[in-house]
Amino acid sequence: MPNPAPEVRLPAGIANAFLFQICNATSWSLVIGAPMLLYLRNIGASGTVLGITVAMIPLFGALQIPAAKHADRVGYKTFVLRGWATRSFFILGIAAAAVLPPAFSPRFRIAVILVMLACFAVARGISMCGHLPWMTHLVPDVVRGAFVSRDTTCMYLAVTGAMLFSSAWSRFFPSARMFGGLFLLSYLAALASLFFLRRIPDVQTGMTGRQAVHPPWREMLLYPPFLRYVVFSVVFNAFVAALGVLWVPFMRDSYGASGSLILGLSAYANILSAAGAMLSGRLADRFGSRPLLGVASALIIAGQCLWTALAAGALPRHAMVTFGIMSFGAVGFAVLGVAATRLLMGLVPVTGRSHFFAISSVASSLTLGILPVLWGLALDTAQRLVPEGIPLAAGWTWTPFSMLYAVTVAGLLASQFLRRRLDEPRAVSTEQFLRMLLVESPARLVGRVLNPLRRILPPG
Repeated sequence: MPNPAPEVRLPAGIANAFLFQICNATSWSLVIGAPMLLYLRNIGASGTVLGITVAMIPLFGALQIPAAKHADRVGYKTFVLRGWATRSFFILGIAAAAVLPPAFSPRFRIAVILVMLACFAVARGISMCGHLPWMTHLVPDVVRGAFVSRDTTCMYLAVTGAMLFSSAWSRFFPSARMFGGLFLLSYLAALASLFFLRRIPDVQTGMTGRQAVHPPWREMLLYPPFLRYVVFSVVFNAFVAALGVLWVPFMRDSYGASGSLILGLSAYANILSAAGAMLSGRLADRFGSRPLLGVASALIIAGQCLWTALAAGALPRHAMVTFGIMSFGAVGFAVLGVAATRLLMGLVPVTGRSHFFAISSVASSLTLGILPVLWGLALDTAQRLVPEGIPLAAGWTWTPFSMLYAVTVAGLLASQFLRRRLDEPRAVSTEQFLRMLLVESPARLVGRVLNPLRRILPPG
């Protein structure tokens, strides 16, 4: 009788990657997330400035392409560690700008913040090109879904904790300068992340300085499965980019929510995202990434339809309604992130892996970097042209926010034609996945529950 195949486990020492993710997510969620947008809005930043702020991190991600060859040559661990250490110091500059004396004008504070964020984004953009190839080398293919889901769950739980702390902090210290304490906490979390980053096992890249060659960028980009993935990612993210620009101004200026409520909503969304990420990893390893992408896209589109209705006045502006709407996108984006990352990790060839990852990341980064600025300009223009909105019917008004949300829904729907063309030979279809998940699995569960009763009840 043949021996069963040994169970494949996550590599030893990988727990440090999860601890790194917790500290790292705590750090960046405070300095480039909702607290930063709230701080800039509180000191008078326009929608265009918010768009630039949202765009800066992904825009400088384009630096991954020229940096990829250096990551292969230096080594992934060394390269990432140097970049993370460098970027951490710029967080101190952001914290210092937030606690400047009142004599400094808001425009000066905004300018300093943008400069510090730009430096932070440059260091992050350069060093990011080594992280995903490092993890792909380290984690076996059959457990990558489990790894990505745990890693993503750790990220969302960390962001949840950061948002809950920020919400309580803003309630007890309701002033613009209190954000300096949050940004200082971001710096301390960044230092802690470096400790765990050093403890993650290293891998051999198999390339030295003399072996480095110019990669065939054109052939890589035109590799059909990879090209289809990049095109879908670019189109999808072009409309997702609007959401980071819209939701904080909408909740603060139109909805009338307090900063504490906005941060509380962020925490709630990340709790659901953590649950979605935790459940999706094993499903992706079992059924494939493509069906999860379909389900996640449906949840995201449904959520944006509800945001459109809320912004148009068709739904009551009640906290419970808002929490319900947040649920769709929170779960959808978590599942989509796990499935898309796993699909990409299995899609690219081993040869030139870091360069493939760099191309994909830069394509998404440029989209998420340029489009928020355009969405911010569109928001400012719409608020200037139709500040009171255009009444369409009883209970529905085309406000600047509802119009832009409607555009995102249309764009996300169009992107689904590209999603259906993605390659993953071993994946089941979305229809098969839903049937197994919603029909066959519950039927088996009911059968297990009723099986003991069959032994007790008489025949017939």
